[in-house]
Amino acid sequence: MKESIERMVWLLAYMYGKKAELVADLSEEQCYLFFDGAPQDIQIYDEDVNCLIYNDIIEPDGGCYEEGHETIVYTLTENSQVRIREILKNKKLLLLKE
Repeated sequence: MKESIERMVWLLAYMYGKKAELVADLSEEQCYLFFDGAPQDIQIYDEDVNCLIYNDIIEPDGGCYEEGHETIVYTLTENSQVRIREILKNKKLLLLKE
């Protein structure tokens, strides 16, 4: 559990102040984090995506449902930077699903 919290805090710190987009490629079962249109070399797991959604950091913003190319695109919520800043100041505010 401690590793999950530390990983999420690190990920949020990396996302803070940036315009991020996350793409979940369902056909390849991989997720990619993009900043300024370029993918970052950061391993993103399903648990990370779920935690970011649960903490109101990202929200679905479209995708592709063509067979073999299924993707979901997530963008930052309107309140994401405020929420990230709150969590970075106090890790106890990070909500994790059991």
